[in-house]
Amino acid sequence: MSDIEQANEAMARPRGPDDSPGILLWRAANAWQRDIRGLVKSRGLTQAQFVLLSGLHHLEARTVSEPAPTTQRALAAYCGVDTTMASQVLRQLEAAGQLRRAPGADARSRALYLTDRGRQTVTELEPEVRAVDAKFFAVLGGNAEMFKAALQVLIGLPPRLGSSRRS
Repeated sequence: MSDIEQANEAMARPRGPDDSPGILLWRAANAWQRDIRGLVKSRGLTQAQFVLLSGLHHLEARTVSEPAPTTQRALAAYCGVDTTMASQVLRQLEAAGQLRRAPGADARSRALYLTDRGRQTVTELEPEVRAVDAKFFAVLGGNAEMFKAALQVLIGLPPRLGSSRRS
């Protein structure tokens, strides 16, 4: 029997929630989100707002050599969020002075630009978020990189062991 067949058979056996990978992932995500939520809330942001600000910051940094505006659709795809939700959150961030939205290349698209305030918010928060991550995932010890690679596979990204940057 192959490893995959053994894993499928083990997961098919009726067990409690402590044996369900999906429920365990959900519980772990909730525990991590509690820590992150408290941090970003102290800066007047929601977790979704921080994710989109941080994503835009990273996309803007990638386009320094070839300046091109980031569209709402591209940012939503990069961050792995629903485009409708992203649009609503981006409107809130624009109202808060964190970013600027402008007409894009076609009538339906919107180009996004961080404001100085938005850039400062991300620059100040990212090291604190990394510290929360380091503390939360420290229990994994040497398995942290493999865990991250497994998560990348689960969401359809190629695993990048030893990498903390998206390319």
